[in-house]
Amino acid sequence: MTSDSEVSVRTGAAGAPVRRYPKGVKRRQEILDRAIEVFATEGFEGASLRAIGEAIGVSHAALRRYFETREELFLEVLREKDRQALLEAHERSPHGLGLAESLEDYASRVPGLMALRHSMVARAMEHGGEQSRVFFIDRYASLRDQALQSLTLAREAGVVRADIALDAAAALVVATLDGLSTQWLLDSEVDIHAGIVLLEDLLAPPPQH
Repeated sequence: MTSDSEVSVRTGAAGAPVRRYPKGVKRRQEILDRAIEVFATEGFEGASLRAIGEAIGVSHAALRRYFETREELFLEVLREKDRQALLEAHERSPHGLGLAESLEDYASRVPGLMALRHSMVARAMEHGGEQSRVFFIDRYASLRDQALQSLTLAREAGVVRADIALDAAAALVVATLDGLSTQWLLDSEVDIHAGIVLLEDLLAPPPQH
């Protein structure tokens, strides 16, 4: 019998479980990491799976072994980048929000991934975009939960006011980050820092007199 430590299981596009053994898991992660590097600066919203494979230095056959469709690859790239960004945010500001630094850093380093994310959100709203729709419903629920955790820690540290509902504030934080990033993608003159600092000021406790 194979132990849980020897195999990972994911769900393919058709819903059937697909087993991945350690070597395959490592290779898949290498492909994701390389795709993130390329997509971060160049994007690839309109490219075919074959063109993407050529760009990241992977054969089309190898790419198809791990990702059945271009949509699946894009979503997995976004999932992995979210995971990495969350770890970085926790390391940067374990007891507070750190929103401005997190978004500015993300925006300046990976504009292609931000553009890809917005394109896939649009895909989620189209007919036939069920896979993307499920991904983003789950993603936004997870982001709200993460924001709620950060707000709770920040409140305990005394940097978030006590008279607001944190679940509503969490949704507002996610909406602000999304909205500012969209505006910045369209116009790099948009001041992301000022918008987030204002949000943090609004969330902060009133000054003591």
